Amino acid sequence: MKSNKQSGFSLFESIIIICLAVAVVFLIYHFGWAAREPAGETALQTHVVIIQKAVNLYLFDSNGRYPTDDGKLPESGESKVIVWDASVVTRGEQLSFFPNYVKRKPSRWDEGVWLIDSEGKVYTDIDPKEY
Repeated sequence: MKSNKQSGFSLFESIIIICLAVAVVFLIYHFGWAAREPAGETALQTHVVIIQKAVNLYLFDSNGRYPTDDGKLPESGESKVIVWDASVVTRGEQLSFFPNYVKRKPSRWDEGVWLIDSEGKVYTDIDPKEY
């Protein structure tokens, strides 16, 4: 005797599977994308802290000079661009801001967006979402 059982999915089961697959893809895309956004902000904050520490070490070794074009802080309310190849002679050795104080240059280091304010604080004009 032949059996009337058919193998495969019915139309209703196929629609349910497609809906579930679309929902899973949407969730992976949505939450995967959201998880990547703060990474740029976190990386930027981390680089600001690293550059600030490097500026502080440079300041100590250079007897009060900053890695700016003239070695001085800007006037109140203004800022100056960090000069990555600024150098200082300390203990008979010439040391450059990069690579001796900053081991790796941060992203967009050459665009003039890494700045020092009049209080010696490092900041950047980079939008964290674009970093």
